[in-house]
Amino acid sequence: MLELPITSCSAALAAVLLTGLSLNVSRLRMRHRVSLGSGGHKALQLAVRAHGNALEQSLLFLLLLLIAEAQAHSFAPLAAVAGAFLLARGGHAIGMLAGVLKLRQGGHALTLLAQVALVVVLLTGF
Repeated sequence: MLELPITSCSAALAAVLLTGLSLNVSRLRMRHRVSLGSGGHKALQLAVRAHGNALEQSLLFLLLLLIAEAQAHSFAPLAAVAGAFLLARGGHAIGMLAGVLKLRQGGHALTLLAQVALVVVLLTGF
């Protein structure tokens, strides 16, 4: 049986982040009595985008990570890239929800670096 501990742990931690962001959207929808869209509420609009953005980025990253780990690339670099990605997504979400532009920008930049690192691993075998 193929063991994929980095992908498994990363997916579980991404699920925790995504669940928390989803619960935040639900909380704001109940508070503002909005079932679809944002109802013109900025906090709800930001919550929806924070959740959507985290999901969009996580799917691509986890797929790349799964492929890299299945190809038996080195454990430590993959674990480091996965940790950086998860840190980046948490920082981006906090930055988005709290209105901290530098945290949001840093989270986005680190997300892209983690994704590019996996692409390089997959294309070069490094």
